[in-house]
Amino acid sequence: MKFLKIVLFVAVILAIAGIFMPQSYTVKREITIAAQADDIRGYVESMDSWERWVTWDEVQPPAENRPAQMQSGVGSGKYFSANSGSGWFVIKSDSAIDGFEYTTHLDTGNKATGLVRLVELGPETKVEWIVKGSVKSPPVLAPYIAKSKEFLVGSELNQNLKNLKKIIEQEER
Repeated sequence: MKFLKIVLFVAVILAIAGIFMPQSYTVKREITIAAQADDIRGYVESMDSWERWVTWDEVQPPAENRPAQMQSGVGSGKYFSANSGSGWFVIKSDSAIDGFEYTTHLDTGNKATGLVRLVELGPETKVEWIVKGSVKSPPVLAPYIAKSKEFLVGSELNQNLKNLKKIIEQEER
């Protein structure tokens, strides 16, 4: 009985803490690639190229939730399934200065924004990938889910950037 009271007490404390914790998350990862930004840009801007280096699986979207069918540029997108969730994303903007920005619509109803920025460093380019989002439900658990997103999304971004680096540096040789 004492054990049950302790478990209940801890659950209440966690629920109360969850109400006051932030429900948003920001994940930033970067990698330096031995190539010029123009050589990398094609891999980032083309949806066909993403299939070569991202860790998520492309899946067929449900009929009521079909993203744009373009393969590159503003308005193109993909439906995906990954460890951090599933949904679809669409490219919002594409600029050599500001980067490649997209919005992710998750099947849970939550939304996130992403930015892939290329910063030239002489013969190399730093690729920065930033994802920002928030978790709205369930309200008490949302902050804890947001914290887990930082880990899940972060590990996926790391792997994606390593894959991108490997492909580009091998093809540059």
